[in-house]
Amino acid sequence: MTGRATSKRAVTCGAGLALVLSAVTAAGGDTFDKHKKWLQVGPSPSAIVAVDLNEDGLPEIVTADTGSMRDPREEKPANDELSFLVALGDLEYERKTPFRAGFAPYAVAVANMDALKAPDLVVVSFMAISYRDVPTRNLLPAQDVALFRNMGDGLFESIYYHVPDEALPYNRVRDGDEQPVFTKPGLTSLAVGQLDGNRQRDVVATAWSSDALVFLPGSAETYLGEPRTIAAAGGPRDVKVADFDNDGHLDLAVVLYSSHELGLWRGDGAGGFEPVTRFDTRGKLPSKLQVADINGDGRLDLAVSHCYTDDSVVLFYGDGDFSFSTSQEILLGEHRDILEREIRDLIVADLNGDDKADLAAACYGPAEVEVLMNASESSALPQQFEHETYVYEAAKPRALCAADFNADGATDLGVALWEANAVSLLLGKRTKK
Repeated sequence: MTGRATSKRAVTCGAGLALVLSAVTAAGGDTFDKHKKWLQVGPSPSAIVAVDLNEDGLPEIVTADTGSMRDPREEKPANDELSFLVALGDLEYERKTPFRAGFAPYAVAVANMDALKAPDLVVVSFMAISYRDVPTRNLLPAQDVALFRNMGDGLFESIYYHVPDEALPYNRVRDGDEQPVFTKPGLTSLAVGQLDGNRQRDVVATAWSSDALVFLPGSAETYLGEPRTIAAAGGPRDVKVADFDNDGHLDLAVVLYSSHELGLWRGDGAGGFEPVTRFDTRGKLPSKLQVADINGDGRLDLAVSHCYTDDSVVLFYGDGDFSFSTSQEILLGEHRDILEREIRDLIVADLNGDDKADLAAACYGPAEVEVLMNASESSALPQQFEHETYVYEAAKPRALCAADFNADGATDLGVALWEANAVSLLLGKRTKK
């Protein structure tokens, strides 16, 4: 049974019109069935992608397995591998030799980074920096960013990139002895696009620990060139690229975790970025960001989820030219002042084939995936959503991706699970086209 989001009320705020919807939770749903078999991966998978890497029409699964993050001065302070599952058909997968990245791989993107046809993988790590004062460690250049070039026939070339230590000052919490509580580079997300006018794809990543964005320009010779940093005070946590002012150049949208803001940078098409505006995300500790046309009016919108203090997803509806005058808050919890959901990931996709943008959230606290199916009849605001809940036992949903895992034409969800160190598949039941 599904429950329609209810309890709508409109209030005014400095940024424009703000709308609030409280979601009515309903166990189960009509959109997905849980596949009974879980797929084992490495420890604490923090990100998941599904893409056809061998041109057989079926998506492979790759998870960034962060593991437990410990003292960065240890020989191995966290896991440094990504699980690689090759699709065999009929929802069967073979676990291959893992990819080796930096310590605590945190995010992974799929893009064609070279002249070959097959898609490649780009990974950023949270604890990639080398510590030169640890004499027992056989130090190699820190693997802040890893590129796995898909050479075909199941072969990948590993290439690593380092952001100079002096470019990333530590700006987060320190303990009583003035030692960092966290570590550098603190890379938490990345986006790939043609940002500087040449034909190579560039990478931009969020350096949360250093209040910076890291820009790595594409290179025909080395695939990624020398990194440079862009100041982004406020704890940048997630980044997306899109053309927000329709000038033909990709811009940046970034959620700023520590300052509870969303920041926008205008791209000049030559690798330069100018800050345009910042505004409050209507919640505390925003952690995930998606860009999509949510209400189908032809303009790009933003979806932001909050973690640890708020159980809210906020939709910012675009007017064009970096303006978002109307926002809609969706409360997943029943009580605003109690943390009930702990949203760890958010995706936006058409999940049932009706050409509408739906949302799915990985809710770590109650071990649920919560799906918001867009039930709106037009682009009018507020948008209406039907709320479905998929409950897990002995596992915690941490990350999500959308793909057609069984080649039946319906969109499925891949769910990376902590505690079980596994991937669960939620299989789409139908399409509405």
